[in-house]
Amino acid sequence: MEPRQTPTYEANVPEDLSGDGGMACELATAYFGDPLPWQPHLLDAMLARDARDKYLLRTLGISIPRQNGKSWVVRARCFYGALNGEKILYTCQHGDTSDQMFKELSQPFEDEDETELHDLLLAVRKTNGQQAISLKNGGLIRFTTRTNSLARGKTYDVLIYDEAQELTDTQQAASLPAISASAMHNPQTIYLGTPPGPDNVGTVFRDLHDDVHDGESEMAWIEWGADEIGDVHDESRWYEFNPSMGTVLNYEAVKGESEQMQPDVFARERLGWWAKTGGSLLYALSSKKWDGCRRDSAPTGGKLAFGVKFSVDGSRAAVSWALADRDGPSYVELYDVMGASGGTVAISDMLLRNRDEIACVCIDGKSGADALKRRMLDGGFSKCALEMGTPAIVQAAASMLKDEVDSGTLSHIESPALDDSARKSLKRDIGRDGWGFEDGPDSIAAPIESASLALWAARTTKRDPRREQEASF
Repeated sequence: MEPRQTPTYEANVPEDLSGDGGMACELATAYFGDPLPWQPHLLDAMLARDARDKYLLRTLGISIPRQNGKSWVVRARCFYGALNGEKILYTCQHGDTSDQMFKELSQPFEDEDETELHDLLLAVRKTNGQQAISLKNGGLIRFTTRTNSLARGKTYDVLIYDEAQELTDTQQAASLPAISASAMHNPQTIYLGTPPGPDNVGTVFRDLHDDVHDGESEMAWIEWGADEIGDVHDESRWYEFNPSMGTVLNYEAVKGESEQMQPDVFARERLGWWAKTGGSLLYALSSKKWDGCRRDSAPTGGKLAFGVKFSVDGSRAAVSWALADRDGPSYVELYDVMGASGGTVAISDMLLRNRDEIACVCIDGKSGADALKRRMLDGGFSKCALEMGTPAIVQAAASMLKDEVDSGTLSHIESPALDDSARKSLKRDIGRDGWGFEDGPDSIAAPIESASLALWAARTTKRDPRREQEASF
């Protein structure tokens, strides 16, 4: 049985890929060994030229199961680019991956027997986190793991995101502008990775994949991957989705994986299967859909409700408000994120001042919630207009907000704190089947949680201060 050497899916990649791929392949063969039959096609795509002698594919995504040998392609691309004077930033998520790539690419330049390469070498920097190969022709390859401040203030011609399934929006935002002022005026960005798993908090690679597959992006994409989990013990599928099966990939090792891994894990890791929620499973909301709900100003009409979410230690609280009726569109807005370590006076005073207009307030949090409720009741706030956030309410509120974001019935204005919370908050399990919002690695969930509580309160309360005021006249 022979492995499939052509991608199972390809989008926005023209048939005519004339350019420097063949030359790059010859150079890499001389220093890194012969390519496998499928690898030259990726180099052809990366180095294809248009009529202006610029890169034909400015942005390229490659998804292929692990351990098939994509590193050879990366080495070949970096090697050829540096020899032609390009400044290349190679980024990955894990230090050992970066170290290995640096070691393999620096070796031929440091080999004194390779006279031409060694004479071209300017310097090899081996300091961890700052590893780089500098050439006398201006060529540069910098190797680094990703951070939230990656590449700020620096300029490159080529940006390579290896292990792209773990790339976060913040990391991308910190590095992608680095090629906008490319000295060669010929920038290129390459994403290489595998289908993201449930522990990958990065959503960039998934969003790119989904947009291409949905026909909403002109980005070039090359993929080996199954459409379903299917029969993981069907050996013909191993060869269909792993172009290096039987060469780089050992048959017995893959057989062992199929017997020991859960079917969905094997399908993702070995068959290149993209789960519908994989990679964004921990993220509560779609960044793209949240951004699509933005409007310029708040609407008028609808019941006014507030949501208050206290942090676990009670030191701060996020307060949001919502406008909605039982039917029709809804609107949420962050009022403030404020310190609560000194008490709940500021929050209660604001709510009490506006009590004649507020249909309902929903409060959640282990610390601070009871104290706020007591202050509001003591101040004359209607008991029937107060709801305390039980696990069932928190779950229902999160699901309601997500459903409205997905369907586009919810709107919001631009708000950095709320936007950041909405885009980066994770899911946390509540009970057997429910979920709620949870802090992400570089975000807090309280703002979007308070917005969901406000939305839930506006949608579900039976009180309507507008009618009560009309009835009083």
